Amino acid sequence: MKAVVFQGVGQTLTVEERAEDELATNQIKVQVKACGICGSDLHFSETKSAKPGTVFGHEFAGVVSAVGSEVSRWQVGDRVVPLPHSSCGKCTMCLAGENLRCENLQNMGFSPAYTGAYSQFVVVGENEAIHLPDNVDFNRAAAIEPLAVGYEAIAKARIQMDDAALIIGAGPIGLTLATWLKHFGVTHIAISERNEKRLALASQMGANICINANKTDNPVEEFTRQTGRAPSIIFEAVGIPGIIQSCINMAEVGTRIVAVGACQTADTFYPVSCSVKKIELIFPFSYSLADYETIITLINQGRIDPEPLISHIVSLDEVPDIFEALRNPKDHIKVLIDPWK
Repeated sequence: MKAVVFQGVGQTLTVEERAEDELATNQIKVQVKACGICGSDLHFSETKSAKPGTVFGHEFAGVVSAVGSEVSRWQVGDRVVPLPHSSCGKCTMCLAGENLRCENLQNMGFSPAYTGAYSQFVVVGENEAIHLPDNVDFNRAAAIEPLAVGYEAIAKARIQMDDAALIIGAGPIGLTLATWLKHFGVTHIAISERNEKRLALASQMGANICINANKTDNPVEEFTRQTGRAPSIIFEAVGIPGIIQSCINMAEVGTRIVAVGACQTADTFYPVSCSVKKIELIFPFSYSLADYETIITLINQGRIDPEPLISHIVSLDEVPDIFEALRNPKDHIKVLIDPWK
């Protein structure tokens, strides 16, 4: 099969022919139809943890092309949206129904040991996938993973309708946060962003206050000027060192700060500043199969639509160049890979 392979920090990805991963008895093989390029892939590629030979990709959907000998839930040809990991199905946690806490859990796309979906085929656990309705296309389905990240962040933040929310960063995750905040009835939803195309899209995705970060160093002040109140919650959706402390500095007493950006390098902030301001700092992580099921239902019903997020669809051969371009994005929002283009 064809796959895009990480060669090392500072090096360009390469397109290669490689063997398909072997299929375990409790796994299914998926022909990838669409895969998103995630900011986490970009951040991870710049860390010492990233190993040459890794194939990135964890936001995807496709069609079952083969099933393991013990698999009964799936048939070849089924449309599927998998979670990007595989559990063993045999450990204490798996037997208790806690597959995400599997003692042998493998996470897709972050090591050479488990091929990600920047490729034509992947294998996933039979219990970490759900059926994709016929009227939800593969491109929308590939956006379910970032929607699930936002959904989990909203849940962990304990959002109430009388909250006022400020999102720092209008990348795909920041934009999904705006969508969920609107879905759950929050009145004041603001996004602060430097990229003008992303800022323009923010209102379409749910924000009713768009703050140009090129024109203010303190979006909390601008939020307060426009609404008459400070945000009760700030979502950090950038993921670079220093941004958490910046949010703490801007926040009013009692603010909840949710770090969704998932910075993958060392960072520092002053805990005492949180204590003095009575700030609650929240670090959401991951999502569940139930989250995926909820999101697919909402997309299928037309109540949530991730399609505006999709700005580009590229082939595997185009991935190395666009991956580098995304380090300083211009008109890019969510870039999808079509491995068969």
